[in-house]
Amino acid sequence: MSKKQFNAPRLLLGIMLVGLSLIFMAPLSWGASKSDLEGKNAPDFTLKDVLEGKEYALSQFKGKVVVLNFFTFFCGPCREEMPDLNKINNELKGKGLQTLGIALSSDPTQIRFLVKQLGLEYPVLSGTDKVSQAYGDVVVVPTTFIINRQGKIVHAILGTRTKEKFVEMIKPLL
Repeated sequence: MSKKQFNAPRLLLGIMLVGLSLIFMAPLSWGASKSDLEGKNAPDFTLKDVLEGKEYALSQFKGKVVVLNFFTFFCGPCREEMPDLNKINNELKGKGLQTLGIALSSDPTQIRFLVKQLGLEYPVLSGTDKVSQAYGDVVVVPTTFIINRQGKIVHAILGTRTKEKFVEMIKPLL
């Protein structure tokens, strides 16, 4: 009777393959739920700014194009994208653009540090599960929504984009 030996490298390889396939296939289903929001009214919310505690409601920006960027403290790609969003906001706010950051699953102290470290000039708000759910259960960060002047979601974006790509999506709405 032969006894099969435990093959740790083969088991590890199998686990890695399953994990990678889940990582690459999961965004396909997440993307479908986000794109379902396009063309619909953006869900309203009221959240507090992490720096000053001031309350912001999405509805107060009706008549403006809004870039709504969901992120977490530990998201490296988010940190790379946020300075570009800050530049875009500063360049186009006079034409009717407002950027809002929404921090999910993050300690407010860490977010305050991040906002100051990156020199962000747009409001960064402490997100809630309720707001995340209203926007299709945001689990991939960054996730960004571009909302037109009428309050409808025009673009639902999973992952990062270049400054140029964001500008290309925003400018026609201004």
